[in-house]
Amino acid sequence: MLEENDVFRGTFEEINVGRGSEIHWRDGFDPVPQLHALMEQGPLTVLGVEDAPEGRTAWLATGYDEVRQVLGSDKFSAKLIYGGTAAGFTWPGFLTQYDPPEHTRLRRMVVSPFAIRRMERFRPQVEQTVEAALDDIEAMGGPVDFVPHFGWAVATTVTCDFLGIPRDDQVDLSRALHASRSERSGKRRVAAGNRYMTYIEQVVARTRRDPGDDLFGVVVREHGDEITDAELAGVAAFIMGAGGDQMARFLAAAAWLVVEHPEQFAVLRDKPDTVPGWLEEVIRYLTSDEKTTPRIALEDVRIGTCPIKAGDTVTPSLLAANRPHFPDPEDAFDITRERPAHVAFGHGIHHCLGRPLAEMVFRTAVEALTHRFPTLRLAEPEREIKLGPPPFDVKALLLDW
Repeated sequence: MLEENDVFRGTFEEINVGRGSEIHWRDGFDPVPQLHALMEQGPLTVLGVEDAPEGRTAWLATGYDEVRQVLGSDKFSAKLIYGGTAAGFTWPGFLTQYDPPEHTRLRRMVVSPFAIRRMERFRPQVEQTVEAALDDIEAMGGPVDFVPHFGWAVATTVTCDFLGIPRDDQVDLSRALHASRSERSGKRRVAAGNRYMTYIEQVVARTRRDPGDDLFGVVVREHGDEITDAELAGVAAFIMGAGGDQMARFLAAAAWLVVEHPEQFAVLRDKPDTVPGWLEEVIRYLTSDEKTTPRIALEDVRIGTCPIKAGDTVTPSLLAANRPHFPDPEDAFDITRERPAHVAFGHGIHHCLGRPLAEMVFRTAVEALTHRFPTLRLAEPEREIKLGPPPFDVKALLLDW
């Protein structure tokens, strides 16, 4: 879900390595038949072999253990070594594109703002943001599209506040971010991405002069010249992309899940102590990021029982790993499930940096939603809910109560 992923594509083309990106991953909440068929073939399947002298093979990892092994192994690189226009280029500050020791150095400097004690100080602000969004929805009266008014409203405000982006600038910044990912025209995506990065760079310059208590300020005060302006801007763009986009997608999907399973969320509302692991089950079931960017084998290695050659790519399917028993009843959404295992936040050194913030937002927002609107329902139940291309992106969600 929030694994260190390629969350910002406004200033370069989307990277496709191997053929894993050609898969359509899901139908609603579930894996599509194509992915299910690959899952049944085994935990590692061949997607294709490149027509080249070296015969590079593209693999898909669908098994839970195999996905964890790939993501946790130092025998794989996360760098964009080849494939796409960004091959061989590392965007400063984008942790997903770094290997150790560069990754170790940079992550060490930016992890402290996500410490639990800081998250707890930030909790009242998250709660206020969620309540304000729900107040606005209630004042509008149903039906309301919960994608912009719940998903984006909560996620972008929380993330901007965490970064220290002034409220007056947040709307324009989130629009630029959204356009950098959603505009059909490549030129428009690049233009929006450049506007976005220009603003982030201006914030970095201001923070260097007067660091506050937000993410920028904490990193500048604690590490100063150890981190460059370009790296700090990249980290901020990376986190804003994850918060503003991935959290928004998760919240919209979670609202849809609430209306699809009202009886289960009634338990959360009325008897919360009986379902302590409810959030982990929601995260497992939704897995709003279906896959990670491909990992490239640095040497010959065995994953499970399969020999992977140096130069091969392996695309870990987080959705498949989190839904191994689909479509059996054992896989069904069950809010009472105890300690559901999942890799929605990734695994290994690229495990989601912002997991503490994401979990705080998810828990606060979903609990508040079930209390505020106990009769939430689809406004047009006969109309199919449209999904964008991967990752999991609910385009519109018209709800009433």
